[in-house]
Amino acid sequence: MFTALHAVVLAAILGLTALAIGTARRGPQSRGPTATERAIGLAYLAAWATTYVFLLFSPLHEPAKTLPLQLCHWNALAAALLLATRQQLLRPIVYFWGFALSTQAIITPSLTEGPAIYPFWFFWTTHGMIVGVALYEVFARGYRPTPRDYGIACAAAALYVAVVLPLDLAFDWNYGFVGRGKPEVRTIVDALGPWPERLAIIVLLVAGAMAVLLLPWVFSRKHATVPHGLS
Repeated sequence: MFTALHAVVLAAILGLTALAIGTARRGPQSRGPTATERAIGLAYLAAWATTYVFLLFSPLHEPAKTLPLQLCHWNALAAALLLATRQQLLRPIVYFWGFALSTQAIITPSLTEGPAIYPFWFFWTTHGMIVGVALYEVFARGYRPTPRDYGIACAAAALYVAVVLPLDLAFDWNYGFVGRGKPEVRTIVDALGPWPERLAIIVLLVAGAMAVLLLPWVFSRKHATVPHGLS
């Protein structure tokens, strides 16, 4: 992290996202997915499924690392499905999880592999898909989250922890960073104290970060409903 390569990857993600947003805004708006959106979503779904089937077998299979149990794995899946299907229930998960959680993985990636091998490319494609689709939904598709959407995202996150935490504790894993261990590289988790106290802190930080992401839209709606003479 914080190398020239890291900067180049981030610039590439932002550049491709800006290109996609600009292209979509110039074209006609449709309720369903466009052919390009569907193609990108289905292509990533195929890569996601192929990757995790391949990682089920030796010599690459490491249960503590290679199972699709990280929150970002499922957020990327939701982003691809959203592109391919326009399923509206996926929008709050992509938006709130994407900006509140997956941006952390982009800023401080828990990645030890370089661009010479496939995991590097899959990691960055996955996180680029998440943040790129979240930005695309806001700036190209006009998504405006509501308090109900915040509740959906929180409920989905709670369900994720309810599934992953018992597995982490039973097998000494650290999927979702809610287990007893810590990432191999330094991240914000290192500053949150020992387990299990940091688990409560993580839950509060996640709920708070997602609430912050909701506030601009709540304020903008309230301002829009106030008569101009009273604003």
